Amino acid sequence: MSDKPAADLADRARTTRVVVIGGGIAGLVAAWECARIGMPVTLIEQQPRLGGRIETDELDGITVDLAPEAFSLSAPALAGLLDELELRTEVEPAREGSVAVALATPGGPRVVTLPPNRAGIPANVWAEPVRALVGGRGVWRAYLDRLRPPLTIGRERSLGALVRSRMGARLRERLVAPLTLGTWGVDPDQIDVDLAVPGLSAALTRAGSLAGAVGQLLPDDAAARGPRRARLRGGLTQLVTALTERLLLLDADLRVNHRARGLTRTPDGWLVHLDPADLRDEAELSSARESAEPLPADIVVLAGGAASGAALLREHGIVLDAAPLPVRDVVTLVMDAGTAASDGPSTIYPVPGAMAAASVIDVGSAWSGVHAQAGPDRRVFRVTLDASPTDDATEIAARAAADVTRLWPGIGHVRAATHRRARLAPPASVLGHAERSAATRAAIGRRHGGLIAVGEDLAGGGVSGIVADTLAEVERVRHDVLWTRS
Repeated sequence: MSDKPAADLADRARTTRVVVIGGGIAGLVAAWECARIGMPVTLIEQQPRLGGRIETDELDGITVDLAPEAFSLSAPALAGLLDELELRTEVEPAREGSVAVALATPGGPRVVTLPPNRAGIPANVWAEPVRALVGGRGVWRAYLDRLRPPLTIGRERSLGALVRSRMGARLRERLVAPLTLGTWGVDPDQIDVDLAVPGLSAALTRAGSLAGAVGQLLPDDAAARGPRRARLRGGLTQLVTALTERLLLLDADLRVNHRARGLTRTPDGWLVHLDPADLRDEAELSSARESAEPLPADIVVLAGGAASGAALLREHGIVLDAAPLPVRDVVTLVMDAGTAASDGPSTIYPVPGAMAAASVIDVGSAWSGVHAQAGPDRRVFRVTLDASPTDDATEIAARAAADVTRLWPGIGHVRAATHRRARLAPPASVLGHAERSAATRAAIGRRHGGLIAVGEDLAGGGVSGIVADTLAEVERVRHDVLWTRS
């Protein structure tokens, strides 16, 4: 008798058909979580490869990630997944590096390393880097923070508004805004302070000042700080490869160069209609549609992004908010080291308008593996710029290299370069993001069972957050199918 419920669950899993639309990290994790308990899975990806924005390449013989490269070391969901995939030994913690802001001056950009801070808010407004960035008047304005009444918890949710009201507009524009705009393309006024800096509001109430609150949140010693980010040696595509291999071992059907063009509700589930993504001729496309059998599914996972999901759901009366998001050009450069200083900050955020770049990362300074491959004669940089009106990759790479040359005088010529254009998903700390994601999922769940949406648009940017959110959503629908339904 005790084995019968387990046998029933296993039988139910084997007869629960899953179609995952989208082969990025969210789609792969969703497919793995279903296939590993015996559910038959078909994954559809319109591009010729899996992995989405995760992409690793060799530039001048150096292995580099071209867009997402890091994840949080404190993320238990991703840590568990890496253990399951036997990738924990490939984890490389970030090297200790500093973050700087670049100011425009008549003599060229001035790079100022930030003092101890949280989200750009300094613990000591009298620190020399703060004076260098905001000037004497800016420092005195920031000091007025200590003379203002303590803030009641929860009164001000906007990070930008909080900093402006307590420390002044100049400090907000030159310390806080470069970080939020350079990292996410989001103005600090749109960032939820309690999500961006957990505990700051409560600490402000205790300390009576914003600088004092940051001081309370900073760890007391370097050992306590430690690295907060990590990457996989050899690139994040190892995660994609490991998931793909496990799925193939479990007989999952992985189809690239196919896109879902529509969903049809049936009495017992869904039909997913497909188009070959690489066909453009109308006659060939029409013939392919006639011969293609739609895929039956009990569970459909929408993992192809907000725009793709909105198009598929519109005909079912579900209107999703697929607002336009910032688009950035991401250029990875391998350059001769020349006579440029080998030390310095690992990440530089120019003050908005100071130069073309929104952020510049010295990749070798951040990661020892890249540093070792590059050796003493080469440097690797990742430059993020606001999207250019031109699609000319050579021109975009030249703009990126020009900014690196301004920030690192003496750097040599470009040995190799590659360019990707990326749409920036909103971080989970954007004001109202959690409410919008919940409303989207409620609209989908109210109308149609067996349908879920995952991905960075709903989870917020970042591999760790996407994995955690996907695992939670898949577990919810698996529980519903295996335990609740008759």
